[in-house]
Amino acid sequence: MSKFEFIMMFVSVVVAFAMAELMMGWGRLLRARHRIKNAGLLVGWSIWLLAITNFHYLGFWEYSVVDFHNAGQMLLFLFAPTILVLATFILTPEIRHYQRLDLEQHYFRIKNWFFATAILFLLAAAGADALLPDFQETWQSRLIGNMVIIPSLIWLMLSDRRSVHLALLGLNLLLLFWSSYTINVRAL
Repeated sequence: MSKFEFIMMFVSVVVAFAMAELMMGWGRLLRARHRIKNAGLLVGWSIWLLAITNFHYLGFWEYSVVDFHNAGQMLLFLFAPTILVLATFILTPEIRHYQRLDLEQHYFRIKNWFFATAILFLLAAAGADALLPDFQETWQSRLIGNMVIIPSLIWLMLSDRRSVHLALLGLNLLLLFWSSYTINVRAL
């Protein structure tokens, strides 16, 4: 078993944990749908988080060429997926039995924590990219998405206006899905 295969077993479990928490949260919301209102923003950002998680996992193949020499490199590689788990726990609400829940109120209560975690994830993922052998040639193209997404997430942290949150949710989803069809896969 190579070092990459060994690390990927652990990373796969971590990413699966994040996706499972998100899916279980959706299941709880669906079961309690008659007691929930204003789900739009929370559902939209959870779709964004699920897409980011999937795209991040697919990007791991690039790291198969990295020769991990020390624990620091491994920790750098593992940091971003671990942050994704935290983001899913922050975003997913607890729903108590017979509790009525306004998901928009929940969203605005946790938005700063969620977006701060999302920014930390994007920075950690960009930091892990420095391990790649072609990083010197590709760092500029790798940072273009972050240069758009991170300022929008900071704006969301600073704003309590619903219209801003809806507009930037739409923009982020559009950018995410547009880039998934226009940017070439580097390693698969």
